[in-house]
Amino acid sequence: MNSRINNNFSSKIQKLMSKFSETLERFKKEYPDEMNMIFKDHDELFAKYGWYIYDGTSIEDVLIILKIFNEGKSKQAGEKIKKITEYYFTEIETELIKTNAEFSHIIREAIICHKMELYYASTILFLSLTDGVANGELFKKSFFVNLKKQNKNHFLVDIFNKNNLVNKAFIPNKSSHSELMRHGIMHGNSINYGNKTNSLKALSLFHFITIRKHNLKK
Repeated sequence: MNSRINNNFSSKIQKLMSKFSETLERFKKEYPDEMNMIFKDHDELFAKYGWYIYDGTSIEDVLIILKIFNEGKSKQAGEKIKKITEYYFTEIETELIKTNAEFSHIIREAIICHKMELYYASTILFLSLTDGVANGELFKKSFFVNLKKQNKNHFLVDIFNKNNLVNKAFIPNKSSHSELMRHGIMHGNSINYGNKTNSLKALSLFHFITIRKHNLKK
């Protein structure tokens, strides 16, 4: 009896390994350049355009998005990430509330605002919540200066670089009023950021930092 169970289990494992191997080989063939970016560089690239992709996204979807970016179609790639964020919206909401129980009431209100298309309110709330998860340190210049000294390879150093608009200083009469720029939004200088895309971008940032908050200072 035990021998038959073990044989069946072993057979299933072998089939799974074979399928995994076949899938991996297909990925290498169809996405050769993108496979080199999948483990680290994709977060930095997506963040450049204001997106932080949901961790539950399939590997193939990430590879497809990377390929679209590599083909120079950044707008199309952004739309793909937007659709994925919308698809996993309920999962993201559930994880945020569960992980941040102490201010779940604010998260629920931000979610309600988003669903009611009150995007100015939802966007600024998601950004504020992100700041709170990081104990108010995430968007400080001194935080990154110290972080680079402690660990220059920290994942935040790569993501919040000069290409990432979210933590850039807002300059009146020069900076865009429609981009997701935290400084301009939180200080009331940016006046045209209230749209669905920016709200989803802010939500994706909030979730990204929430899931990794225990690694912020490592």
